[in-house]
Amino acid sequence: MPSWQHLKHSVWIAISAACWFALVYGGCNWITSLHSYRLSLGFEWERKIPFYPPAVLAYMSIYPLFLLVPFVIRTRRDLDRLAVALVSLIGFSGLGFLFVPAYPISHASVHGFWEQAFHIAEAINLNHNHLPSLHVGLAVACVSAMSRQTSPLAGAFLWIWAAAVAVSTLLLRQHYFFDVVTGWCMALICIRVGSRFPRLQ
Repeated sequence: MPSWQHLKHSVWIAISAACWFALVYGGCNWITSLHSYRLSLGFEWERKIPFYPPAVLAYMSIYPLFLLVPFVIRTRRDLDRLAVALVSLIGFSGLGFLFVPAYPISHASVHGFWEQAFHIAEAINLNHNHLPSLHVGLAVACVSAMSRQTSPLAGAFLWIWAAAVAVSTLLLRQHYFFDVVTGWCMALICIRVGSRFPRLQ
């Protein structure tokens, strides 16, 4: 088990990142709602991807993934570097949301067993923030940081988890393929940037 000091530092990072996320993600969504300029980011073949509501399980699994971080990343230095990566990722993603506003993605109505979970996921996702997929980016950033602290087998499992989160955004019609790719790549870049920073004081 991680020490109490380690957990407190993790909670401080989580709260700070959550506040930054709410400011950027919510602010960009509000700004984009003020105008009608939109870009078409989807490929024709994406329309053939089936809409699959049970994928909400993989989509929402990003939250248990976040909870794993302090139990896998056991040093303050590595937590701080992940924090720098996440803050950078959220900030740069905000620029994408503002300068590359996209048309919303249509999907069929969801009824029955998956309805409530899907509507919760869609409400969190808001309406206007598409490129890059911050949902994918946050999952990939955390997995990239954690996989360096685990065995090859556990690391492979984490990367499969990140891939499942990424695919779920397509199956639920929450993101375009281009959003997913840019979110994945931007996360890896930000992790690289974060790894060059010294420990935060």
